[in-house]
Amino acid sequence: YEKEIMAFPSPPPGRPPSPMSGEPLKLKQLIPIHLVYEQDEGISNNGGRVLCSVSQKRITTQETIAIKSSGQVMLASVFNELAKPTMTCPVTGKKFKDKDVIKLIKGKSGFAASGNVEAKKYNPTLT
Repeated sequence: YEKEIMAFPSPPPGRPPSPMSGEPLKLKQLIPIHLVYEQDEGISNNGGRVLCSVSQKRITTQETIAIKSSGQVMLASVFNELAKPTMTCPVTGKKFKDKDVIKLIKGKSGFAASGNVEAKKYNPTLT
């Protein structure tokens, strides 16, 4: 019976660790994000694809920016054209500072065309 008890994994930590520092996360470190979803008839509102909140273009693997003070997510190209010159969120009209801008890391794909791919030709030799 004692072997079975010892085989159980240890319980998870009280708070999950931060991916950046490894220290336990605090609630004040989390930021609410407002995502806009593509509306398809066959898909529920949370099952659709995410859209830029300003241009309504589909976000796939493009560079994406989130504004911490308003929680809006937009493409980096739209951010550089509309929000950065005035330092005002185009959706909510709230002012923000440089420290409020978060660059989101793009997701990786299982397809070979995503990311940096390098192919080499293998020529076997008989020696």
